[in-house]
Amino acid sequence: MICLAFEFTSDRRSVAVSDGDQRVLSQVVHDRGRTTPVFQLIEQALAEAQVSRADVQRLAVSIGPGSYTGIRLAIAAAQGWHLGTGTDVVAVDTFEALLRQTLRQGVPGPRVLCVNAQRQEFAAREWDGLSWADSLHLESADLLLKRITDGQPVFGPDIGAWIRGLHSASSELTARSDALEAFPQASDVALLGAVADPVLPETLAPVYLREASFVKAPPHRVIPGITD
Repeated sequence: MICLAFEFTSDRRSVAVSDGDQRVLSQVVHDRGRTTPVFQLIEQALAEAQVSRADVQRLAVSIGPGSYTGIRLAIAAAQGWHLGTGTDVVAVDTFEALLRQTLRQGVPGPRVLCVNAQRQEFAAREWDGLSWADSLHLESADLLLKRITDGQPVFGPDIGAWIRGLHSASSELTARSDALEAFPQASDVALLGAVADPVLPETLAPVYLREASFVKAPPHRVIPGITD
């Protein structure tokens, strides 16, 4: 079964193709700015895999947490493809793909995986070496930095760049900051998506850990001769 996968949750965005035997046929990565040439990446991935659009039997989308805009772009591409072809769509947990990447890097034992959620918070989850030790949650940047300085293995997209931007980071920590970076890849999304259950395309949505909150606007001002 040919699976076409989208991983747009970080600034290192990728599209990949896998077959039904858990093999990755191609992966194309784009990391030059936030403008994502979606269709160019798709065409290149299909060409390198030597498959056509008609061969695609499943679409896999990495749904986050991560870049809200990037995830929405991936979802729109998958939903549009489904509308035109009826191809099955699956949602893939970005942290499962990120875990695969750290395992591939040969990281032993427990680790904390995280994604910058802005507002001085990170989406985080801990792996105990055999299974997930907790649920996905928001964690303060201060707590995450303490984990890192205490020597706990922490990995995530752009962690190195975040550390280098901290005025409080020591030179020793800055020197090893790049080793903390791990990016989820479409190749892993493709492999995970090939064995996942299809979902209704209209139910695809980014994973967002903060509750939506709205502030009611005050009544409009009355300006004599203009609004009255």
